[in-house]
Amino acid sequence: MVETMRGLVMLGQGKVDVWEFPKPKPTGTQVLVAVKAAGLCGSDLHKLPNPAEGRADRRCIRGHEPAGVVAEVGEAVTMVKVGDRVSVYHAPSCGHCEPCLRGEFFNCTTIGPGNRLGTMRVDGGDADYVLVDQNVCFPLPDELSFEDGAIIACAGGTAYHALRRADVRAGEYVLISGLGPVGLCAVQVAVAMGGIVLGVDPEGYRRELALRHGARYVLDPLQEDMPARVVEITAGGAEVVVETSGNDQARVDVLRATPYHARLIYVGFGGRARNAMLGPHLGGRWVTGSNMFTAADYYELVRLMKRQGFHFHDLVTHRFPLEKAQEAFDTFASRKTGKVMFVWE
Repeated sequence: MVETMRGLVMLGQGKVDVWEFPKPKPTGTQVLVAVKAAGLCGSDLHKLPNPAEGRADRRCIRGHEPAGVVAEVGEAVTMVKVGDRVSVYHAPSCGHCEPCLRGEFFNCTTIGPGNRLGTMRVDGGDADYVLVDQNVCFPLPDELSFEDGAIIACAGGTAYHALRRADVRAGEYVLISGLGPVGLCAVQVAVAMGGIVLGVDPEGYRRELALRHGARYVLDPLQEDMPARVVEITAGGAEVVVETSGNDQARVDVLRATPYHARLIYVGFGGRARNAMLGPHLGGRWVTGSNMFTAADYYELVRLMKRQGFHFHDLVTHRFPLEKAQEAFDTFASRKTGKVMFVWE
């Protein structure tokens, strides 16, 4: 008799469902992880409007933010063992190309982005079990929850990588544009790094969450001149910006909220990808993009969370069992949420 498990599929036009799939069997260096928490990402919503039919010969289990317990291992596994708590990094790695040797698994030149968890080629983590290679099973210490591990796997790690690249220094003003899951994680991390955080989002629910988790100021860009207000509050502009919304106007406005020597990191995507350089003169500003995080970032972030005593699971406002997947997606799409999470007992 074939063992089965549940997995989430996207049907297109905003619809999702939970289907039964054969439970995978790990071989070689593969690891089967029993999922305990899996987060919804803003990128999941970007995928919803497009029907999946015709893009693959089967439905693929979606989701790329899982954490759980190692349930089974292949015969060649040496890095983890049954019972280990792990956060699952969603970009598979060959481990040998130049980016992988730098810990930049998301830039692997051998495997490529089309083979990340939850794509149309590789089953993801919104399921009872997820099958991955041992090298993307990062150890999750007991001090951190499975929800922490799931959020680190994408939103938290992405936020940390951006702020580390920005080289945040204690006492600097840090402007976080967009207070979705990545932006809210960035608020917590920036505060832990010693930054004074200003959060920007048109949704009042998310502004309140940012205040609750350490932001000193929050602004509604639809009700006030955000750049002018930031310059006024900071007496000259924010030294660091992390733009997570992907909104065309926000990408330009954040430049106007900074002094000539600021460091700006663009994380969000969406809209028409308007070039931020169309904004004011760059002066001596340092402007770059940021995508996902490195293996080294994972260990640094875990250490920061343990020593500073903050948890990403505090950002979770809605929890759902997998069978309520449609309700979870509809709730997340309302924007009146923090992090939305699937949880298992």
